[in-house]
Amino acid sequence: MPTREELAVTVRAVISDVLGTDPDELRERTSLAEDYGVDSLELMEIGARLERTLRLRIDPDDLVSARDVGHAIDLLRARLDDPATAAPGSRLHGAVIDLSAPTPVPAPPVAAPPAAVAVTAAPTVPAPEGPA
Repeated sequence: MPTREELAVTVRAVISDVLGTDPDELRERTSLAEDYGVDSLELMEIGARLERTLRLRIDPDDLVSARDVGHAIDLLRARLDDPATAAPGSRLHGAVIDLSAPTPVPAPPVAAPPAAVAVTAAPTVPAPEGPA
C-alpha cells in the first residue's frame, strides 16, 4: 500500500501531465474546476490515466465530486484500500511512476493476405452492323 504522499506524487503527476502544468503548482486545496477550468473531458482523461497508472477501477463520479486535489487523493486512497475496486497488483509499493514514457499500445492484429482469386474475362459480344 503506498503512503498518502506517494499516492499524492502520482496523482499530481498525472493531473499535471493532462493539464500541461508543473506538478508542484498542484496543492492539496487546488480546485481543478475553479483554479484550472477543468471540464468533463479532461476529468475523464485524468480518470483514465489514473486507472491505468494505479491499476484501479475509478468511479467517474468520484473525480467529479472531489472538491480539490487533496480530496481526490483521499478518494483514491480509499479505493486502493477496498479490495472490490483495487485490481490485482494495484499497489504502488513505493515506486515512482515515470509518466513521461509513452504507454505502449498493442499493435492491431495483422490480417492474413487475401487468397488468390481467379479473374476471368467477360465474353465479348460483337457490335451490331448497320445503322442503329
